[in-house]
Amino acid sequence: MRRFFPLLVVAFAGILLASELGSDELKMLQDSGGWEYISMSTNEQNGFPTQHTCFDGRPHPGQCSGTLILTASNTFSQNVRIHGQTVKRTGTYQLNGDQLAFIDELGTQDGPYTLTLNTQAKSLILQMSQARIELLLESEYRKNMQGQKKKGNAQ
Repeated sequence: MRRFFPLLVVAFAGILLASELGSDELKMLQDSGGWEYISMSTNEQNGFPTQHTCFDGRPHPGQCSGTLILTASNTFSQNVRIHGQTVKRTGTYQLNGDQLAFIDELGTQDGPYTLTLNTQAKSLILQMSQARIELLLESEYRKNMQGQKKKGNAQ
């Protein structure tokens, strides 16, 4: 078993290196407009799958909204508005391969989350053992919202 352990470490390190973000992906991740929260849920692994009523995959701009901004200097700001109350968090983040961890202004660590960035859909998924957060690039979210308004006005 001891002889195989170094091979597993080397294989695992190769997976992490292969999953690192390229420069275009990193640029998208650190877009100055940030990311809009689309959905938050827990999965079946804990036995009680739930979907956050405010972030359920459909926009509810009058009731709730949230943005996450990740900067090139490894700082983040989060601004979430739920039912008239605003919660703001700031701090630093650490990106290690496909793992993203947040350390807020109080020193509390959140994560690491497994990061999945889809450059075609301009979406970001952060997943931890029980939580799944889906975000959309803010500029894409605004574009989609404007398109929905135009469709609504045309009917």
